[in-house]
Amino acid sequence: MNPKENINFIFQLNNKGRSGIFFILFILSGIVFLGLAFLFVATNKTYELIATILIAVGYFILFHKIKPSFFEMLVTERYLQVNFYSVSSTVRNYQSIEMELHHLVGFQVKQSILGLKKTLTLSVQSKYGIADYPPISVSILKKNEIEQVVHVLNKILEENKK
Repeated sequence: MNPKENINFIFQLNNKGRSGIFFILFILSGIVFLGLAFLFVATNKTYELIATILIAVGYFILFHKIKPSFFEMLVTERYLQVNFYSVSSTVRNYQSIEMELHHLVGFQVKQSILGLKKTLTLSVQSKYGIADYPPISVSILKKNEIEQVVHVLNKILEENKK
């Protein structure tokens, strides 16, 4: 007897631990750069101060562009929910996407900035046609976690075609 494929399974994935580490890294790096700047001002080291400021600005711009984020994906029997917020900010802007599984018509995982920035875009069927949600950062998910997300989304799409 072949096992029955059933898309109505429950799946949960989140990167709470890794996102917490990146948030601490973000805060600590700000403290280190600020401390170095005060040290170089106090010791009157102008060139070192300028270098520290330039490195800090570049670092925080890159950190913001990569947009490391908390990511959580939940799949129930009828719904897909994705919760996320950026950890490259001291203010957390919690966001969530929830849809019925049959509304999902596509998705795309893109890489940019030398493969450091990875985003997931979900496409849904609406009464006005196909619509894309804004990209969700999955930059700090491990490779196997991204593969799991892609696998689950592909299974949902396969079930929707039946």
